[in-house]
Amino acid sequence: MQEVEIKYRDEFCQRCGEISCTLNFDEALQTILDNIDRCLDVQASAIHLVDPGSQTIAPVAVRNLSSDYLSRYQLRLEENPIEQEVLKGKVITIADARENPTYQKLAESEGIRSILCAPLKAKERIIGSLWLFTRTVRSFDPGELSYVTTLASQAGVVLSNAKLYQSLHALSEIGQALTSRLDLSEVLQMIVEKATQLMGGKGASILLIARQGETLEVGATWGLSEKFLKKGPIEIEKSLRECLDHLLVIPDVSKSQDVQYPEHLAQEGIRSILCTPLTVKERPIGTLRVYLAYPREFSAEDLELFQILADFGGIAIENARLFNHIKRDYEDLTQDVWQWYDWGKRAPSI
Repeated sequence: MQEVEIKYRDEFCQRCGEISCTLNFDEALQTILDNIDRCLDVQASAIHLVDPGSQTIAPVAVRNLSSDYLSRYQLRLEENPIEQEVLKGKVITIADARENPTYQKLAESEGIRSILCAPLKAKERIIGSLWLFTRTVRSFDPGELSYVTTLASQAGVVLSNAKLYQSLHALSEIGQALTSRLDLSEVLQMIVEKATQLMGGKGASILLIARQGETLEVGATWGLSEKFLKKGPIEIEKSLRECLDHLLVIPDVSKSQDVQYPEHLAQEGIRSILCTPLTVKERPIGTLRVYLAYPREFSAEDLELFQILADFGGIAIENARLFNHIKRDYEDLTQDVWQWYDWGKRAPSI
């Protein structure tokens, strides 16, 4: 282990500096694998990331593994006991994959023998796992395990930063697209679609305050069934009233007393709700809600991105409403002008 550190420490530190500045997510993934494989003398590797919205984990980058590995290895977290342990912060080793029932097929198809798996951590939150594979049976010593843990932590931070940049770039494009549209229904539909994608949700809705101010009316939805949408009137005082004032997270709706129609939420497969007010000139006009299929806690970055999207949405809604108002005024004025013109062409009757 000491020889490994001496031989590759300087180069790896230099590489760490390079990948820490890398904001391209895919490039960061591959650079991490290239450097870790070289530093630890392993023959193959993979990075698996968790999808909180679907509670699955899947490879997003591999080195020296077949394309089949990428396509077939997408598992629900409860189906993989080793991933569960790694996501608790543990480092797992398998001396010979041929003797492990879970990984016998992998050993045969990829020529894998020993496996080392470590958590990818970013800001005290585990976002995935780093997998290292050897083609011969190998025992990893405590020094190597410690080294891998350190490298995985560095990789987690790099990936988190790159992912945040990717999300911000996508959000910028969404903002430009939203503020350039003037059809209100198109604006509302785009907001719910992008909110679902950005937050990894099951669906989303925009609920606008009705004229009488006591209920919320559906402005647009994405990914929700007709049965769920026809559940009944949405009363402001019974349906997350606080959401009209500030961003609100319901990590598990089954444990919340503030949601209306809990049985319909359960039937729709909704376990978590993220909602925030839609405001125009600092006045709430409704809420943007994202529905998730699993209980989930959001990072500060996730919540900030969601709030920015809602702010873009409020601006876009106001622009579309102003345009529609001006358009109606113009059409009314045009009609009046033509009436006056038509009246002027005829002699007055006496």
